[in-house]
Amino acid sequence: MEMLMPRFNTDLESAVDCFRPILKRLRIRQEAAGPPVFLSSFPHLWNLNKDTVWVITILKTNLHGSKAKFVSQFHKNSKIMQCYIILDDACYIKAKVPNEIKKAVVVHEFCHFLALIYASLSTSEEKLKTRLKERLSKTVDELTNEQVLELYRLLNNVRPNSDDFSTFEQTKDEHFRLNCEDLDLSYTDLFKSFLLSRQMFDEYFPQDKKNEFSRLLKEERAQEALDLYTNIAKRIAQDKWLPVTFAIRQSIDILMKFYIKRLI
Repeated sequence: MEMLMPRFNTDLESAVDCFRPILKRLRIRQEAAGPPVFLSSFPHLWNLNKDTVWVITILKTNLHGSKAKFVSQFHKNSKIMQCYIILDDACYIKAKVPNEIKKAVVVHEFCHFLALIYASLSTSEEKLKTRLKERLSKTVDELTNEQVLELYRLLNNVRPNSDDFSTFEQTKDEHFRLNCEDLDLSYTDLFKSFLLSRQMFDEYFPQDKKNEFSRLLKEERAQEALDLYTNIAKRIAQDKWLPVTFAIRQSIDILMKFYIKRLI
């Protein structure tokens, strides 16, 4: 199968470019669950499973002890793959669930959705693809209240140069992987990038700020340069519903991977 974006299973930047528009269309900031999102409404995804209608919807209900679930069901006759991110009612009451938790659990369940997409693309044989979808039909992933609190603590206490995300049960690669997808990327990295990606940071780091950051470094004013950079991370945290600690650590990782060689 010829893909419009053939690198989204090997390149993190391509994966974010490809799938972030779906996450944005879910509109998790609104006070009520939104309408279904059809992958067919994204022209750059038209080559993904042409024979199947993919739709993802956010629903809210009383989950009785959990904060979120991911449920999928493939309807063989109509060839519709229905996917649901189900959020507990409390997620829509800020006094009960901070915005940062709501954002984290939605991105977590969105990664399960991506795992399903990647798995469905692992073979070009129609019969095997159908069997795969049937095998994954009605699968459920659930985030209990306790797990959500642990995830929130992790995001608020990210240690420099740590591998906490790759070892924490709800964010490690094995938690999401279905073991039938052709994917060279880590779901751990996908989770972190859909919370805060280089593309998102770049929206807050225009060329004039890059120039200023570079000038401060060349003048050996490293602390001022770092303050400029981390202040941007703090602004993103506020705007995008992210714990400040996570936003700063993820932004530093982005700096080292994408910016530093071009700015020094």
